Parts: sequence; C-alpha cells; structure tokens
Amino acid sequence: MQIVAITGGIASGKSTVTEMFRALGATVYSADTDARAVLAPDSPILSDVFTLFPEVRLTDGSLDRAALAARIFGAPEARKRLEAITHPEIIARMQATIDAARKAGSPGVLVYEVPLLYEKDLAPLFDAVIAVLASPAQQAERLQAREARGGRPLLSVQAIQDRLAAQIAPEEKARRADYVVHTGGSLSTTEAEVTSVWRSLTGSAV
Repeated sequence: MQIVAITGGIASGKSTVTEMFRALGATVYSADTDARAVLAPDSPILSDVFTLFPEVRLTDGSLDRAALAARIFGAPEARKRLEAITHPEIIARMQATIDAARKAGSPGVLVYEVPLLYEKDLAPLFDAVIAVLASPAQQAERLQAREARGGRPLLSVQAIQDRLAAQIAPEEKARRADYVVHTGGSLSTTEAEVTSVWRSLTGSAV
C-alpha cells in the first residue's frame, strides 16, 4: 500500500481534495480526526490543556475550540506550549495507523490529511506528498465562510493573517511536495488534477 500525505495551508481545500481521493478508492485518514480523539472529553491530555488554558473550558467540560484558536494564533509561545502537550499523542496515533497499513501489506493507496506535515518534519513517514494550493485571498474567504457556517463572528483581518502566518507558506509546501493540486478554480478543474495524481500513483486509467 502506498502511504500518501495531503498537506497545505489552512482553508486551502485539503479536506475537499482528500474526499476526492476517497471517491477514487483511497483509504482516508486525518490528523485533525486524531487531534479530536486526543482532545475528547475526559481525556488526560484535555485536562492538561485546561490546566494551561482554563478559559477554553466550556461549562459542560468540553473544549471551546474557537476560544482555543483565538488564544494560540498570534501567540507563538502559547501555541508551542499547546503543541508540546498534544502533538506527541497525535503523531503517535498517526504512526500507529501508518505502521499497521504497512504491516498489512494490502494493495491500494492510504491518504492521510496532515496540515502540519512539514512544520513537524513528518514527510519521511510517507511515500509521497500532495500539496493543496489556494491563494491567500481564497483562504481568507474560506476561513470567513467557515466561521459563518459555525455561527461564530467573522475573523478580523489580523486574526486571518495570524492563522495564515502560523504555517509554512503554501508556495514552499508546494515546492517540497511530489504533487500539487490547485483549488482556486472550478471544482471540475480540481477533480481533474486529483484524477491525474491518482493515475500517477496507481497506474489506473480512471
């Protein structure tokens, strides 16, 4: 089985591209899903997060993700402290999934959505990397749309800049990657690029 990472900047369209690969037959995982599991209610790691950032605890004992994002973006030291708590377990879960897939030796493609792939030096875990690329203006628009869908206030210009600046520049991720998929055009154009990558990975005529 080929183990492939999908990465890119925030709100670049990674999840959309990942779902396109799922539709083509890939087995799909996500580091964001791993992160949610690590921060599930009553988890010891969530307790550590609340100790560090008590203001992000909701009255029912769950995590206020919007408040946590507001707390760490634009505050590099706070973000580093959070990552020191959460990332070892997230990466351990990812490693376990990859190791199990390699041990099974099944045919096919496993696609793992990993936003901080290069930031955390995780590329060596994968056989190939796909970078998803959108313009900063498109990322900002999608971030605002995400907040609106969640019933949250729109982000300030500074808040958007902080989120974009928290990761390696998308162009640099694209330079390092084996493949690039653009999401700034039509959905059909993105699908065509995904299909082209799929053919390259699998030799399929799909």
